[in-house]
Amino acid sequence: MKFVYFGYDQTLPSVLRLIDEGHELIGIFGFECDNIFNFNTECQKLAHSQNIPFIISPAEDFHIKSFLDQGAEAFLTIGYPHKIPPIDETRAYAINVHPAYLPKARGLMPIPRIIMDHANEAAGFTAHKMTQDFDAGDILLQTKFELNTNETVETYTAKIAMRSPDMIAQLMNSLPELWKHAIAQNEKKASWFKAPTDQERFLDWNLNVQDIDRTGRAFGRFGSLAQINGKTWVIYDYDFWEEIHQYEAGEIVAHSTREITIAAANGFVCLKDFQPAQ
Repeated sequence: MKFVYFGYDQTLPSVLRLIDEGHELIGIFGFECDNIFNFNTECQKLAHSQNIPFIISPAEDFHIKSFLDQGAEAFLTIGYPHKIPPIDETRAYAINVHPAYLPKARGLMPIPRIIMDHANEAAGFTAHKMTQDFDAGDILLQTKFELNTNETVETYTAKIAMRSPDMIAQLMNSLPELWKHAIAQNEKKASWFKAPTDQERFLDWNLNVQDIDRTGRAFGRFGSLAQINGKTWVIYDYDFWEEIHQYEAGEIVAHSTREITIAAANGFVCLKDFQPAQ
């Protein structure tokens, strides 16, 4: 089956699996990445090696028409942040893979909120028919997994990465039948998670260390935020422990060459990887 991929390096193993199983990739849509925490370099290399276009600008109608004229049978999006124009269902399949167990946790960036709320019922990922209503299309396949008590954005995405090549290969190999028997989402059970704001990324030193850790785990290597001595810092890694103390919340209690330890309500947070916010 000829297909077009929309996404970035994180989800590329599923595309490589499809190529290994005989499907033909004819184009890649990427997006601007910082190439620090999200990457598109491997997508560009793959496009070059396959002699196919790598398109960095948001998809438009003329892009879709061009690929349809080249015989595209499926358009597959995994982690693509832009809205894709309508695709005629009589000419090709249009599929989105969403990082939650729909109809729970619709929205552009649901993983941090799933972790912060420990929304176990939303943990998983779903392949569904792409519609102009975000994440609302009929379900083709989905995979459920459980949240750990110490779940991080990295462990959550790793669980998807481990399972997605198998699920997406199954999807593409049985697509006509799965499309025919797709299941409409139950709107009464649907929930929508807004993309987190910068304010929600802040570590609040007035809270217990367990609550601070919940926010830190939700953003992980993407970076949470913190106020330290009146300045905003981006926090990438830390340790914490519970201990009774007499320090003020937010007070620096230890400062070495590479670490800063901050007092919280019921313990301490040792910052190990951090930098000033831009």
